[in-house]
Amino acid sequence: MTFCLRLPQLLCALAVLLGCCSAAAGEQPEQSDLQWVLVLSRHGVRSPTAQPGALDAFATKPWPAWPVPPGYLTPHGKQLMRIMGAWYRDYYANAGLLPIQGCLPNNTLFVLADDEQRTLESARGLMMGFEPGCDVDIRASPKKGPQALFAHDFSQATDEDRALAAAAVLGRIGGDPSRLALANASSLELMQQTLFGCQPTACDPSLVKDRKWLKNQASSISPAQDDGLLSIKSPLHNASTFAENFYLEYTEGMPMSDVAWGRITPAQLGQLIALHSLYSDISLRTPEVASAYASDLAEGILATLQQAAGADISNKAIGPAKAKIVFLVGHDTNIETLAGMLDLHWLLPEQPADPTSPGGALVFELRHRKQSGQYVVRAYYVAQSMDQMRNTTTLDRAHPPSMAPIFIPGCSDASAGYDCPLDRLSDLVQQRSGLTKSH
Repeated sequence: MTFCLRLPQLLCALAVLLGCCSAAAGEQPEQSDLQWVLVLSRHGVRSPTAQPGALDAFATKPWPAWPVPPGYLTPHGKQLMRIMGAWYRDYYANAGLLPIQGCLPNNTLFVLADDEQRTLESARGLMMGFEPGCDVDIRASPKKGPQALFAHDFSQATDEDRALAAAAVLGRIGGDPSRLALANASSLELMQQTLFGCQPTACDPSLVKDRKWLKNQASSISPAQDDGLLSIKSPLHNASTFAENFYLEYTEGMPMSDVAWGRITPAQLGQLIALHSLYSDISLRTPEVASAYASDLAEGILATLQQAAGADISNKAIGPAKAKIVFLVGHDTNIETLAGMLDLHWLLPEQPADPTSPGGALVFELRHRKQSGQYVVRAYYVAQSMDQMRNTTTLDRAHPPSMAPIFIPGCSDASAGYDCPLDRLSDLVQQRSGLTKSH
């Protein structure tokens, strides 16, 4: 019992004999040494994925033009990734894991990115900052097969898998898809006002008859009819896309007159981006859905952690056994679903719950406790703030990105970094991966 910690050591020992508490309860968590790091990063700031004009029907003005094709990393986004890469190098050099500068020895660094322009270019940007002037081998993950860590191929999913995913989501919202919009009515109202440029007391569909009224969009949740897993239709789905596009406009550094057509303040942008987080929570973090998406990635990360701890499981591990740091560059969906599978949560200043910002990352550190010989895992989320992205702010120890240590439920202890024993994490991943494996 923890109150024994307040007793002098002799008295606590006596209390142990009397059955008051166990000897282990009076011990402080062991100190640990950093051994290895894996960074699961989202790509940087990109253009909207919709084709130009595709979303115009929902707004009274055309959406702003971007300097790159739809879904591509922008030059500004690549520069922000370079800044993050330089920060990682300085941070882990200061931690004693890496030299402060210069090219790392062979097999010390491993970089794998999804096979798309925005992810590959984000990885290149990271390495420009992490190892400037060095020839880094950036590998591309295929879209299908056992090495497709970032893609979501549900072509082998059964009807039962899809039905379970739909039921799991419906079961979170009382069985009624329309409740997604009803529960977020005030934020959807602000989104509608932003799209139409109307005042709260005079915003209705009759204002612009040839435009789609966001709040009138149909709501349904059902098993996917194609190679997907789940189909969700809701005003919240569309609002999520619009909110992220506004967020991208802001972090790209566009003039405020172009960010949501100059109709919102940065504070209101924070309110609207919460719509994106809420939709992601329902559509990606629901455990049965998250497990179907992220099991292969979770098992790969676990195997890589185990390899770094000395286990001989190179057939599943990502990268060479001698690697000190591994970068995986994918998408917000990869971070969202992995976090949903393991029930991971975080908060950053001026952000909604569990943000997955452009260039943000879920980081896993492998640490070794010398006294017991135990390996533990420490997790945190890191991302540049909205204004650091908008203003291309240089990061250093005096001006760091936002960081949030993460408690891993069912695994972490009460140490300052919420250390999670590696063997316990292995049990957790195996348990959660078992939710669905047919895909």
